[in-house]
Amino acid sequence: MTKGLVSIIIPTFNRAHIIGETLDSVIAQSYASWECILVDDGSTDNSEELIQQYIQNDSRFKFYKRPKTKAKGANACRNYGFKKSKGEFVNWFDSDDIMHPDFIKDKLACLIDDVALEFCACLGRKFVKGISIDALTIKPQVLNSNNYLEDYLLKGLFFYTPSPLWRKRFLASKILFDEKMQRAQESDFHFRMLTHKPKYKYIDNPLFYIRVGGDSITEGASQSFEKQESVFKYFNTVFNHFTSHRNEKNAKKLMQYVFYRQAVNYYNLNLLQKNFKGRCSIFFKYSSYLVRYVLKGEGINQHLFKIITGIITVLFLKKGYKLFYFPQYNFREGDKN
Repeated sequence: MTKGLVSIIIPTFNRAHIIGETLDSVIAQSYASWECILVDDGSTDNSEELIQQYIQNDSRFKFYKRPKTKAKGANACRNYGFKKSKGEFVNWFDSDDIMHPDFIKDKLACLIDDVALEFCACLGRKFVKGISIDALTIKPQVLNSNNYLEDYLLKGLFFYTPSPLWRKRFLASKILFDEKMQRAQESDFHFRMLTHKPKYKYIDNPLFYIRVGGDSITEGASQSFEKQESVFKYFNTVFNHFTSHRNEKNAKKLMQYVFYRQAVNYYNLNLLQKNFKGRCSIFFKYSSYLVRYVLKGEGINQHLFKIITGIITVLFLKKGYKLFYFPQYNFREGDKN
């Protein structure tokens, strides 16, 4: 580990037409002590050729290919890049986004000023064509609260993957990104990190730009069965945490919220099945989770009959949303969708 060095880790797949803008923004950083680790996920375009040109001009760029023994996807690339990193600090980034020149400097200054901080996060902006033309600031709800998990689940606190600059010492002994998840992997990662109650700071300043539109990674986040399964897996992780930590503040309320989310997720998994056989597979794989949530969750055991009725109804009729919708646990507007 090199003191003061910041490891920027970027997974990439077929981004040759756009990643140059990202790498140019890395070069433009006002803080110079960085390494940029690019991990290719099996690109079939000329990404490697383009990246090699950057490496020839600046040795701070490093290029690796995801090992064939690791699962395909950005999560495995992020984890592999972390293993290759040498920095005292780590910042994941996406291959279609752009850094403000002070993206590293301003966050690092916070970590240097307060050695108790485990990470420092910043705001971002979304843009379609040009960052100076239509960029829109993304404003999470940053609260002066010690109840990180409730803030994260219910009160609008969130982190995009590029936002935090982490101390590597905090991450070193932890399981990072779940390589089997295709959706909610960022939520899953940040939730698990927050369970360790790290001290952090949010800078009220947008220091990176998220591309949206036809060329963006975000546009590829359409719904699929595998992605819905990942969402279910994430909330199951959340529920299991509170089952094991019932003394957490407001754990009962948070378990009720997760119960509601999982009931709706179960319904959505069934909607994505084309036939009765597919719904049977969901029944055998996931219905027991809902029953367990009801039995283990305080204050929700009175819903066991309704849930069982819903499970049977959706299995045979592919209907019955109201049997899975519990408005009293819908603590955040929009969760029904």
